[in-house]
Amino acid sequence: MRCFLLFSTLLLSALLFAQAPPTKKELKAKAYITKGKPYKAIALSDDHLTGKTAEPAFYVIRAEAYNMIGEHIKAEQDARRSMAAFPGSTEALFQLAIAEQGSARNDSALIHLQQVLSKAPSAEVHYRLALTHQQRRDHAAALEDLERAAQLGGATDRARVERMRGECHAMLGDSARSREAFDSAMAISPRDPVIWNSRGFFRYATFGEHARALVDYDQAIKFNPNYSFAFNNRGWSLYKLGDTEKAMQNIILAERKKPFNPYLYRNKGIIKIEQGDIAGGCAALRQALEQGFTEQFGPEVMDLAARHCPAVNAPAAPATPPANAPGNAPSNAPGQQPAKRTNAP
Repeated sequence: MRCFLLFSTLLLSALLFAQAPPTKKELKAKAYITKGKPYKAIALSDDHLTGKTAEPAFYVIRAEAYNMIGEHIKAEQDARRSMAAFPGSTEALFQLAIAEQGSARNDSALIHLQQVLSKAPSAEVHYRLALTHQQRRDHAAALEDLERAAQLGGATDRARVERMRGECHAMLGDSARSREAFDSAMAISPRDPVIWNSRGFFRYATFGEHARALVDYDQAIKFNPNYSFAFNNRGWSLYKLGDTEKAMQNIILAERKKPFNPYLYRNKGIIKIEQGDIAGGCAALRQALEQGFTEQFGPEVMDLAARHCPAVNAPAAPATPPANAPGNAPSNAPGQQPAKRTNAP
């Protein structure tokens, strides 16, 4: 399987790169990424990007690794350095688009992904376009790109394509098609915690079936005990089922594991306000806004704050995780592996 993934990565690089074929050192760094070891890829890239013999070809490799761990600001910086060193590099443009997507700058990401697509069409680019459309809440457009991703991709792409189809159909209100898509994703990858978490949130919780959602969140946590998004979602479903104490325990645990998730502060804020803790609830809503809830998920928290927290005004620029904030694969929710997001909030 690793050989196949490495071949796929190198094939994508060949399609995207507008420069010389990679050296053995570059291939070693790329292999770390393929094996899911972005920190080793970053360390190796650091070695080749310092001193008088700096090799700028490692900028795009390090950008990809930074994108994998959710360090999107650093990824964007490296992608732009690579584009300056290699004008016309489609792979650098691709990493720039992923970094913009991860920073909730979806309009810019969409433009750059379409530019990449015009030069090097692939299943991966279509998948990224679908993810961008999904984040912009254009689920019909996302489904179109998922269809193209399925046509161009192989079996390894199919599980995430079907998972996102399930998400999009759910958001369009089609529970039957959502169920079919999630069933297909489960059949392909039955131990993938992202699929379990996503199905629990989109297929069940979205339609008010919180008891069934809990079963899926439990499975997601079983396969990834550090899965912050699943803990947060489990907390919300417990709250909707009337168990506020356990709900807050799960949400607090989610916060400890991954504090930079605006959706958990949305959940915490709603629960605290409904319990009568207006100050605590408004503080949580403020945190959600500062972390970019509106940019990622829409105006819900802003509307809640306007009703319950008159002192809460529109925040300044969204907060950005510190450089050493830990990654939490799968990331992001609607969170993966961070580079291949998504999942539920």
